Amino acid sequence: MLRELESLAEMFIKESKAWIAVGLFYMIMFPVAIVFALGQIVSRSYTFYLLSGTITFQVALTGLLSVPSSIGMDREAGRISLMIASGVPAWAYAITSTLVNNVFAVASGLLLAGVAEALGFISLTPLTVGLLVASLLVSAFQSSMIGLALASKIRNWRLLQQVDQIAAFGLTFFAPVYFPLGLVPRDLLPIAMMEPTTYVAQAVRLSLQGSLSSILWDLATLAYGTIFGLLASRWGLS
Repeated sequence: MLRELESLAEMFIKESKAWIAVGLFYMIMFPVAIVFALGQIVSRSYTFYLLSGTITFQVALTGLLSVPSSIGMDREAGRISLMIASGVPAWAYAITSTLVNNVFAVASGLLLAGVAEALGFISLTPLTVGLLVASLLVSAFQSSMIGLALASKIRNWRLLQQVDQIAAFGLTFFAPVYFPLGLVPRDLLPIAMMEPTTYVAQAVRLSLQGSLSSILWDLATLAYGTIFGLLASRWGLS
């Protein structure tokens, strides 16, 4: 089984070479440009929201866009059915698919934090870095499980492409990601609390501030991802 996982990981890494240019742009250049440009005009009190919002955006792009798109292409080409027929468990394929994408998401989040510190926007300590790594890991898990559930439920590739793009961008800009949760009107608060990016943004922001309360949001993020993981398992990929 370990050999099969290694082969799958190697396959996904080779596939990633086809979109390495756009991947580097969206995972490195684009978020760094947002933090650098907007960091010059937002007030210092909102710097953490800018940074946590951009990291959340990166996680959403990876889990809600890259993961279902990759799975959708493999299913459209018949590769998933072929792998399952050859004895590769569906769960092994799913884990490898999400894992490769999540490595980029976590690395991008850490890079953004480093750039923000270099620009003088924030100050990192061993505590904040540890909390940030924990938040990034559970956030990437949550986002990829939602993406996996989307790919499991929607079998039409063109429809899946539309839905995952709307989800990635909609759950970033129509949720309290770039602004405080307290600014959400009371009537809309229940909707905001249903959005997965709400939990990711709070966990990342509090971790950057060195607050241990980020762990509570991490647990909520983990629970959210587990629910969608169970749904994906029920619906299946083939």
